[in-house]
Amino acid sequence: MATPTFFSHEEIVAVISDVNPFQSFLLNFFGSEHLSNDEKINFDRLSKDERIAVFVNPRRPGEVNKQRGFSVDSYKPGYIKDKDTIDFKHVIRRRAGQPFNAAVSPEQNYAAIVADLAANQVTKIYRRLELMAAQLLLNGTYDMVGKDLNVNVDFARDAALTETLLTTNRWLDANTSVSPIEDIEKKLLAVSYPVKTLIVGAAAWRAIKRDPLFDKNVYVDLLTRGQSPLVVGPQGMSPDGLIYRGNLLSSGVDIYTYTNTYMDPDSGNETLYIPTDAVIGVSDPSFGFQCFAPIQDAAANFMPMPYFTKNWMEEDPGIPYIMTQSAPLLAHTKINSTFALRTGATITGA
Repeated sequence: MATPTFFSHEEIVAVISDVNPFQSFLLNFFGSEHLSNDEKINFDRLSKDERIAVFVNPRRPGEVNKQRGFSVDSYKPGYIKDKDTIDFKHVIRRRAGQPFNAAVSPEQNYAAIVADLAANQVTKIYRRLELMAAQLLLNGTYDMVGKDLNVNVDFARDAALTETLLTTNRWLDANTSVSPIEDIEKKLLAVSYPVKTLIVGAAAWRAIKRDPLFDKNVYVDLLTRGQSPLVVGPQGMSPDGLIYRGNLLSSGVDIYTYTNTYMDPDSGNETLYIPTDAVIGVSDPSFGFQCFAPIQDAAANFMPMPYFTKNWMEEDPGIPYIMTQSAPLLAHTKINSTFALRTGATITGA
C-alpha cells in the first residue's frame, strides 16, 4: 500500500455532504446561524418597549424620548473534539456490507473508512445539537456537561410556560374531566408570539385523540398523514420518528409527533428526544440561532464554523487519525414564544 492520503476538511465535507448522515427536526426551529470570532457568544438583551406616542400641542417643541438601555448576556460554548484512529486491520480486511467478490484495494478501503468515520463524527455532533434543542424547548435552559466542562445556558423563560401537570390535572384516562385540547389552547394564549407548531410525544397524542373535542377541533388530513410538509430532508427523506398528524383548527397550528431517540451518554440507554408525555409549542424558526465559536486549532485558522474535520498521522506509531471539532451553542431570542407542557400521559392510559 502506498503512503495514505490525508484528506483536507474541504475534501471530507464534500464527501459526507452527499451522505446526509443525520436528518434533524428540532434543530430546524433554530433556523439562523451565527458565527462568532470571539471565544464567547454575546447577546444584547433589550426589554420589551410598549410605550405609545404622546399627544402634545402642535405649537410646543417635540418630546425627546428616553433611550432604552440593554444588558449583554455572554455564554461560553461547549467544545467537542471527537477523534478516531484508523486501524491497520480494518484497512486490509473486507468492510461491513462489502461484497465478498468485489476486490477493493487498501487505498480504497482507507478512503472509505475515513469517510465513514467523518460522517459518524458529524452525525454525533448533530445528535448533540438536536438534544440541546430538545432541552432548550422543554426547559428554557440546557446544560453542557463533559470532561472539565460544566456550563448552564438559561434563557429565563417565563415559569408559567414550563409546566408539569399534577394529580387530577394529568392527561390520564381516569381523569375524565381533563381536556387536553383546552389545556393546549390555554398555553397558546399565554405565549408572547403566535405558536406555529406543536411537537407532541406519543402518549400525549393518544390523550389528545381521546378528547371529546378532538373530532371538531383537529383536522387530520389522511392524504398527508405520515409525511412532513414542514421538514423534508435531502432526497425527500424525513427525520426518523417524525409524523405529521394534522392541524388544530382553532389556532391553525400544525401538530407533529416526534419519537426519534439517542443513546444517553451516562446510562447508555435509548432515550427519546421528546418525552412521551410532552407537548411543546414553537413559533418562528428565525428566533432560534445555531451559534458557533472559533475552532481552537491552527489547521482551521482559528475560524468559526459549524465543525472542522482533519485527518493526519502520528509518526510513531504510524497510526492515522481523524478528528472533528465544534464549539456550538444554541440560543433563542424570544424564548417566551415557546412553551412546554409535561402532561403525565402514558401509552397505557393508566
